[in-house]
Amino acid sequence: MTFTHPPARHSSRLGQRLQGALGAAAALAAISLSPGSAQAYVVTVGGVQYDVTTFTGSYDDNTSKFATAANGGVMPWWGSSSNATAFASAVGTNLGTPNNPYGPYFAHSYDPIYDPTGMGYPEPYVLHALVLGNTVYNGSQASFDYFSVYAQATLYTAPAPAPTATPGPLPLFGAAAAFGFSRKLRKRIKQAPSALGSALPQA
Repeated sequence: MTFTHPPARHSSRLGQRLQGALGAAAALAAISLSPGSAQAYVVTVGGVQYDVTTFTGSYDDNTSKFATAANGGVMPWWGSSSNATAFASAVGTNLGTPNNPYGPYFAHSYDPIYDPTGMGYPEPYVLHALVLGNTVYNGSQASFDYFSVYAQATLYTAPAPAPTATPGPLPLFGAAAAFGFSRKLRKRIKQAPSALGSALPQA
């Protein structure tokens, strides 16, 4: 994959909210209809396995999520642009393209006075990495109240192995009873010829 910076995106607050409402609906449809969509995807980053999933919403409504696990959040890449890029690269399009045509956003920082156009209209923005096709873009941005599909991750825990079946007390008891019965039967068979001989008339 290659890494590049997409052009900055900016729109009015009202436009952002309208786009957000439509984007949320499109995102939900993309999650359910996209061939590459999945509920979860396990990746290895920095030698550690993570279970990556998504949630839909805005930074403004989910501020607690935008932090590392150590700070109560769900984004282990938060605060590091390079880590966000590494996670986005590892996931690729395996979680679909819910931000059509982009994959989920790997948000890594929040700037309360970001001015992407340089025209003197600063506004709070969330900066993130994302995937488009086979390319990872870093430095894209979404308004703090813009509804999008964001990536989140937890440490991966492998499922516990299935329990192994062991013989219970009843089968063992049944085997012991069968063994005892076979011993008695053999004993009777050994005694049978002598008993038959004593019953015959003497010469």
